[in-house]
Amino acid sequence: MKTLIITVGTRQVGWRCKDGILRSLGADGDRGHPQHIDQLYAEFGLERSYHGEEHKPEFRWSVRHLGEHIYQHCLKINTFSSVELLLDRIIINTLVQDSLDHIILWGTDQPAEISWNFRRADTLWLAKLMEGRIHQLYPQIEVDVWNPVVAVNKVNEIRQEVEGFILRYALDRLKDPSSQEITLLIQTKGSVPQIASTLEICAAALMRQCPVEQLIPVEPSPLFNDEAAQMAASFQRVSLGQYFWPVERERIASAWGRGDFAEAAVWLESHKDRCEGIYKLAKHLSLASNGETKLALARIQGWCGSKIIKSQVSGEQIRTWQGMLQPLLERDLTLDANFQLAWEENLFIELALKRDSYTIAFMQFAQLLERLLYIRAMADKWVQQKLIIPQDTYRGSIENYRPTGLGSLLIGWYNLRNYNKSHMWFKLPDAIRELRNDVIHNGKSVNDEILYSLWKKSGFDISCTIFELMMQVLNHVIERRWHPPSQLLLRSLHQWGLETIRQID
Repeated sequence: MKTLIITVGTRQVGWRCKDGILRSLGADGDRGHPQHIDQLYAEFGLERSYHGEEHKPEFRWSVRHLGEHIYQHCLKINTFSSVELLLDRIIINTLVQDSLDHIILWGTDQPAEISWNFRRADTLWLAKLMEGRIHQLYPQIEVDVWNPVVAVNKVNEIRQEVEGFILRYALDRLKDPSSQEITLLIQTKGSVPQIASTLEICAAALMRQCPVEQLIPVEPSPLFNDEAAQMAASFQRVSLGQYFWPVERERIASAWGRGDFAEAAVWLESHKDRCEGIYKLAKHLSLASNGETKLALARIQGWCGSKIIKSQVSGEQIRTWQGMLQPLLERDLTLDANFQLAWEENLFIELALKRDSYTIAFMQFAQLLERLLYIRAMADKWVQQKLIIPQDTYRGSIENYRPTGLGSLLIGWYNLRNYNKSHMWFKLPDAIRELRNDVIHNGKSVNDEILYSLWKKSGFDISCTIFELMMQVLNHVIERRWHPPSQLLLRSLHQWGLETIRQID
C-alpha cells in the first residue's frame, strides 16, 4: 500500500483548449514563458481583472481565481477531461500499477490578511482540479485535498499543520494491521521552498515507521513547444534512507555484531528498500534471542525460500541452511535434533559476553548446561540406571519419571562419571549451580572476575576466554554422546547478515 503526497505548485496543471493547445495555468508571460493565463481567460470569455482596487500587475487575477473558475466550469459540464497533470501524470501512471491506493494533494490557501500579490498564486483550486482529473483517470484511487489556511512563509505554522495532519495520518494508518506495509511517497517539485522542506523533514521523521521515497518529475526541455505546455515524461525515485545509510550502516553493524537484533531492526526499518532480507532476518533472530527459537526457525524457513533471498544468496548456501533447518522443524524431535536445537543457543551466550552482559551470559550458560544434562539423562536412561533416584514422594512408574532441577541432574552425571566431591569436575559444576541459585534467589550480579574465579578455584586453567571455558564445560558434559555440528545455523545466519550489511553501499 502506497500513499503519495503532492505539494501542488502553480506549474502542475494544464488545460487543453478548444484549439488543441495545452496551456499551463502557471505561465504568465514571465521568465520567457508564454502568456497562457491571459489566453485561458480569453478561452472562457473573461476579461482578466484585479484583486482589490489597485490595478497593479502584482494584483492581477492569477491561478487562484482562474483555477476556481475552471473548477466550477468542470463541475457544470460534469467532466475534468480537459485538465492535464503536467508533472504528475507519469508518476501516477507508473505507481497505480505498484500498489498506489491514496493520494493527498496539498494546495496552498493563505489567510485573508495576506496581501493579494501573494494570495493570487494560491493553489487550492489547482489541487481540486487535479483531484477531479485523478478521479476520472484512476477511480480506484482514494484522493484527498488538503489546504490548511496558513501563510506560506510561516515555517513554524506550516510545521504545526503538517504534524497535526500528515504525521497523524501516517501514524494512524500504520496502526491498522492491514496497512503495515505502507510506503510514503512525496512529490514537492514546484511548491514553495518552505512547504517542500517542511514536508521532507516530516517524511524523514517517519522513516523509522515506514519506507519513504521522494519522487522528482523531470521537467521537459523545453517547457513549451510551439506555445504548448509539455508534460513530464519521466521521474526519479530517491529513497530518503539512501541519504542516511552511510552513517546508519555502522550503527546497524554494531547492533548486529552485539546480537541486539531488535535495535538493528529499528535502524533497518527505513532501509527496507535495499535491506529487506536483512531486516526480516533481524526480526527472526530477535525472536530466537528471546527464546522463541522454534517460531524463529519456522519463519527462517520461509525467509530462505523468499524471492529476495534467492536473488542475494547462492543456491548452495540456501540448500545448506535448509538442510540444517529440516531436522529442527520436525513435530517430534529426535534426541539428536533436540540436542542440536539446544546447541544453537551457544550463539546468544557468546553475543551476551561480547556486550559484557556477564550475568545474562552466565544464566544462559547455566540454563543450557541443565538442558543438555536433561537431554542426556533421557537419552541414556539415567533414572532406569538408578543414576538418578526419584524423590520419596514420587508414586508413578520409573518410566514416566522426569528429573527436575540442575542439582538432581548433576548428581546423575557425577554418579555416571564416578566423580567425588574433591574432583575438579565435581567442584566446578557445583559452583556453577550455587552461583546460579545466588543470582536467582538473591539478585546477585556477575562479572568477568567472578566467572574466572569459578574455574580457578576448581583447579582449571583460565588462560582462555570465558566463552571457551563455558564451551569446555558443555562439551565435557555431552562427552562423545553427541558431536556438536561443525557449523551452527543461527551463527551462520548471524555472520552472513553482518557481512552483507558491511557490503551494502
